Amino acid sequence: GYSKGDYCLDNLKDLLRFLRRDDPESREVFKQVCAWNIVSKDLIPIIEHYQDEHNLVLNAVKVLVFLTMPIEPDSDDVPQQIEYLWGLTSAITFSNIVAVIVSLLETPLENLESDEFNEEDWKLVQLVLTLFRNLLAIHDISPIQKAGESTCYFLSLRDQFLQLLSRENVMDIFLVITQTIEGRNSLLRHDNLLLLEIYHYILLGQDV
Repeated sequence: GYSKGDYCLDNLKDLLRFLRRDDPESREVFKQVCAWNIVSKDLIPIIEHYQDEHNLVLNAVKVLVFLTMPIEPDSDDVPQQIEYLWGLTSAITFSNIVAVIVSLLETPLENLESDEFNEEDWKLVQLVLTLFRNLLAIHDISPIQKAGESTCYFLSLRDQFLQLLSRENVMDIFLVITQTIEGRNSLLRHDNLLLLEIYHYILLGQDV
């Protein structure tokens, strides 16, 4: 099992601060976090083993959102960054955290149905949608990876991630949120573009 330290939440918040200040060109913090394998060693176990500690899970998800943000084309070491992003996708796909992350949406979605959806709910929905958008947006394969004949593996990994989203009813959640956008709740209208990107990346590379 995994045992968190006494300062686990503080450490997550510190990590968030570092990631917020990360240089968008050099992305040193992102690279270091990936090199240290913090996602597999700490973030995933925290989300899996401490599901009842909402604040802990929430901050771990926030860190994941920062780590999976799309790469700036002008930043340094793009092939290395691509490799790290595929590593994150793999770690998340072969873990149990998607189910836990989806469970964060339980109350917001209930509130959405009962017209009690508030700003806190919206922020949570937006956070989770952003994480899934980021992960779905990972589709580039670097020249090094192509040369190493990893293309088939990454395409297969992407398919497995899509299947996971389907199994955990994430696709249904996307549809529910999309159908609600034009309803009385105006908060979700801010996420029109986010949802559009999600659908774009889901369909990317699919034979439709």
